[in-house]
Amino acid sequence: MTETFGRGDRIEGSLIGGAIGDALGAATEFESLSSIRRLFGLDGLTDFATAYGAEGRFTDDTQMTLFTAEGLIRAVDDTDRVVSIWQAYLRWLGTQSGRSDGSVSGLAAEAVLRQLRAPGNTCLGALRGGVPGTVAEPVNDSKGCGGVMRVAPVGLVASNRVEAWELGCAAAALTHGHPSGWAPAGAFAVMVWSLCEGGSLPEGIAAGRDALADEPAAGEALAWLDRGITLGTSGCLDAEGIDAFGQGWTGDEALAIAVACVLAEPDPHQCLLLAVNHSGDSDSTGSIVGQMLGAAHGPHAFARQWRERVEAADLLVRVAADLHALVVDEK
Repeated sequence: MTETFGRGDRIEGSLIGGAIGDALGAATEFESLSSIRRLFGLDGLTDFATAYGAEGRFTDDTQMTLFTAEGLIRAVDDTDRVVSIWQAYLRWLGTQSGRSDGSVSGLAAEAVLRQLRAPGNTCLGALRGGVPGTVAEPVNDSKGCGGVMRVAPVGLVASNRVEAWELGCAAAALTHGHPSGWAPAGAFAVMVWSLCEGGSLPEGIAAGRDALADEPAAGEALAWLDRGITLGTSGCLDAEGIDAFGQGWTGDEALAIAVACVLAEPDPHQCLLLAVNHSGDSDSTGSIVGQMLGAAHGPHAFARQWRERVEAADLLVRVAADLHALVVDEK
């Protein structure tokens, strides 16, 4: 695929692709592979299906990704970006009541982001606790994938690998204290950063792996990632292969499954379907895959029908433009 686009296209592609993968997986999340095939046929899910009342609706994964983006956008001058992201997550927490008193602004005022879309208990509990976690002072021992699935915006705007790694880890550690919860997030942010710099998908994955290898606490996450790389490069990967590998509920498993799909299937359309047709946390694996593919290939890597039918497409494009403006302003 000839790369004839810039950073803005990669940012838009990542947000759009993540939402598409999330919306596809929303219809298969919590279902076993056998159940998916009973519902959609032997080929599994091949298009958006009804979830949360309509086709093309995304989950808390995309909601929190957008609030990560807003935290970065609102961080100016003397505002620490990790603090700003924490504040953004608290605004997201406020949306989960489903009610609005009219006093909210920004993304919290968007009706589509005030919907309950199976928010993760770890995220809710950590945010309700009111104390942000850090890598050094964790608030829990969770290794859930709620950290990794939301940090792509960090990689989209990071200026170098170290920044992507440190901020990705810190953003995830706000709510997920186990190294297998925050270290995969740092690695994923590095992967996205590398892709935005023009790296190929294998090069981006290698950059994330190198970052994990440099972190002494990330041994478990590194082992999972290496298994995912082996799975993705070992030949034909199918739904049974993913099912035998893992379900993606933890950060290390989710990133490993996403990497395996990206390495195994070069066609973006088929890659997304591979990422969501398995038992387990299919919306998160679909979202991670979509964010990687979009950063690598831009928004037009995805079928027009998906780009136009995914929920809140205009909002995704607008937030992408704001993120791109942030990158331009920092140069």
